[in-house]
Amino acid sequence: MSPTFQRAAVLVIDDSAANRKAVEAILAPLGVDIVHASNGREALRHLLQREFALLLLDIRMGELDGFETAAMIRKRPSNRDTPIIFMTAHDQSETDLTRGYALGAVDFVHAPLHPDVLFTKTSVFVDLWQKTQEVTRLLSEAEAASRAKSDFLNMAAHELRTPLSVIRGYLSMLLEGVFDTLPESCRAPLDILTAKTDELNAIVDSLLLTARIDEARVQTLAQAVDLSVAVKEAAERAEGRRALLKAEIAYEPAPEPLLVRADPSHVARILDNLINNALTYCAGTPQVAIKVEAGPMSRVIVEDNGVGIPQDRRRAVFERFVRIEDASVGPTQGTGLGLHISRELARLSGGDLLLEHSERGAGSRFVVTLPSVESMGRVRTRVSAQEMVAG
Repeated sequence: MSPTFQRAAVLVIDDSAANRKAVEAILAPLGVDIVHASNGREALRHLLQREFALLLLDIRMGELDGFETAAMIRKRPSNRDTPIIFMTAHDQSETDLTRGYALGAVDFVHAPLHPDVLFTKTSVFVDLWQKTQEVTRLLSEAEAASRAKSDFLNMAAHELRTPLSVIRGYLSMLLEGVFDTLPESCRAPLDILTAKTDELNAIVDSLLLTARIDEARVQTLAQAVDLSVAVKEAAERAEGRRALLKAEIAYEPAPEPLLVRADPSHVARILDNLINNALTYCAGTPQVAIKVEAGPMSRVIVEDNGVGIPQDRRRAVFERFVRIEDASVGPTQGTGLGLHISRELARLSGGDLLLEHSERGAGSRFVVTLPSVESMGRVRTRVSAQEMVAG
């Protein structure tokens, strides 16, 4: 539920009605709500009903003095940090000042009240309240927008998945000759349609995974993964593209097995994305160098000779739907979700994905960090309640 935002209000606590009216007149130009309380108990009732930007509290009151009232106010968790300015006489002792500050006073004003001093001091806390409310409002709106995006991604992906599955199924049956013998002239177009359907399925999978990441519903099955083996297998999966592009993928393995604690499917997805990006975003013949390094946080370094990433876009590349366009590369396929997903999957295992270096026209160096098995006693996994019940 979205928080309710109120106008700034100042609570004036004084057993003198004349003093309260004087304070209200001084603060009227601020345009805030001025609430009156004639004693400590009445003040506490007001504090139960709303929040205040500031409390102006008279020290010398009858039944409960200002110090006793402040002590009661501070006992309520929601009012422990509410600013209090004590209103006091000029002859107030230094002991009383020390006691007031110990109770959380932010300042003192002396009687008779100087209008400009009271107005200026109060306006500081009203302004702080209003800025805090604005930040809270903006944060709430951002969270609501993020939830709406996640809901839309989830819905769109689910709605697309069913028709795509049907299309893929019929294409498969046509190619297998289930309905009739397939003319040879139809095979190439159907192969293209099948490939495009597979691309769409991959996009739908990315949308669904992004939505699950946003909702913290990604299941992580942590186990020991040999990074050297994982990189070798990723390079083998990229062999088809490498050969087609006449690219070079150089791999420097660790001298011995390098075990990290992570979900193997997540590691595979991260490596596939980094290698495919390195092969894609290159104007000439792609050259990809992959190196594995041991440490408490083991590292996979993927370096390329590609077009590089502009300085002002290096943070943005990890955001959703962000793609770096470069005329020298031409149009590229993709959703702009790959690096976002890869970074979030690395973080789910206690690691990270970083852009360590990039130079325009001279390539980029991405680094995946994952916790080594030797450095971990235990890894927490994030599993949704629904998946736990289903399992």
